[in-house]
Amino acid sequence: MRLCKDELLLLGGMYQVAALIISLFTSEIAYAINGFLYIVFWLAVLAIAFNWVPRFVFQMNDRFPRMSVFMASIGWIPYFTVVYALFSAGVDYMVSGSDSVTVFLNNYMPLYDVYMAAIVISLLYAAYKVFYKKEDLLMACEPIGR
Repeated sequence: MRLCKDELLLLGGMYQVAALIISLFTSEIAYAINGFLYIVFWLAVLAIAFNWVPRFVFQMNDRFPRMSVFMASIGWIPYFTVVYALFSAGVDYMVSGSDSVTVFLNNYMPLYDVYMAAIVISLLYAAYKVFYKKEDLLMACEPIGR
């Protein structure tokens, strides 16, 4: 079983960009589309876990190799947010009452700075890979039927 980490990162980046664009709208339809997109994203992650990589991931890499490097560089964000949400739920479970808000803010504020710095560093590294080293994102897994 091969770990398709490049595909997972590219899929995460594609989801992150699409969710960011949809979140600019504040209608009920946009919220429904964002929820549907979230479900499709996690179904695609599950498919990649079983080594069946959706074809649109390879098409994105084939048609836009440089853009796929930038998308893969921010692809860690959806996975990080899930881990952080689970961490926050655990902290809230352990600390209840009015102290839980204080604990959350004390953990959230420094982490937000690190989170924003990590995004900037990820994009700078992608720019280094694309413009200086001139390498494209190499996919580790092969698509079905290719």
